[in-house]
Amino acid sequence: MELKRWLDLGGVACWRLGGKSVQAGSTWQTKVAGEVWIWLNHQGEGVIWGKEDRMFLRPGMYAIFGEDGEDRWRWTRLPGQHAAEVVVISRAWLARRIGGQMNHVHPQFAQWLAGGGRLAFAGLMSGPEKELAEALAGTDAAAPGHAMRTEARILEWAAVRLFRTGRADSGAGFCHEMKQRLDPVRRALSLLEMRIAEGIDLQRLGRECGVSPTHLSRMVKARTGQTLRDHQRRIRISRACELLKEAGASVTDVALDVGYQSLSHFAKAFREETGKSPREWRE
Repeated sequence: MELKRWLDLGGVACWRLGGKSVQAGSTWQTKVAGEVWIWLNHQGEGVIWGKEDRMFLRPGMYAIFGEDGEDRWRWTRLPGQHAAEVVVISRAWLARRIGGQMNHVHPQFAQWLAGGGRLAFAGLMSGPEKELAEALAGTDAAAPGHAMRTEARILEWAAVRLFRTGRADSGAGFCHEMKQRLDPVRRALSLLEMRIAEGIDLQRLGRECGVSPTHLSRMVKARTGQTLRDHQRRIRISRACELLKEAGASVTDVALDVGYQSLSHFAKAFREETGKSPREWRE
């Protein structure tokens, strides 16, 4: 499996991921300073992660991330066949094309364009992302005019996703969804899913969600009827059920992949969520 660049326009580059992975591992890492990366995932599962963000991608999902630091971002893939289109856009290139219309760009993205910082989001591909992914996948790099057509497609995606129709508009696409992620409860549950194999660090969660740890715990319980640990168990076991469908996946490996160091604790949590043992569920 390889990540190969097939177009470089000086400010915009297109990459293609393809091939089969036999075992889980990290196959790609890079600095993304001053760039925004758009990862359009056709096939295969894996995790894109930086110093403070982790995004799990399944087929049909996309991720957007960027920052100005020296930390590296990595793509860790799971076994299976993989296919993805990746677009890398420099902040300077994008800012030049937006020009004097910056006041129409969603404030969160405009802030990143103007002053940098960190940007990270993952979600399901909808119309604009699907159209861009299909266009990139069908591009023949040897065909006349392919560079111009590709640039036009990327600009079309940006025009749909980044701009608001007016000041009252909260923003289309991922900008609107990023705003939703500012809700402490949504943000906390999203972070639990991103860090499925990690324990709950309540102090860190509270800091990242913008509220005190105690208040966050109360908010989650009041809004959902479940504690953070209840949600973590649900998320882990849901993922374990998916992994157990794969041929050759051992119960021990699955338990470790979703954060359980003890098989007995994994089996107990699995039965509490599904009513069956992991082996009974698979059979």
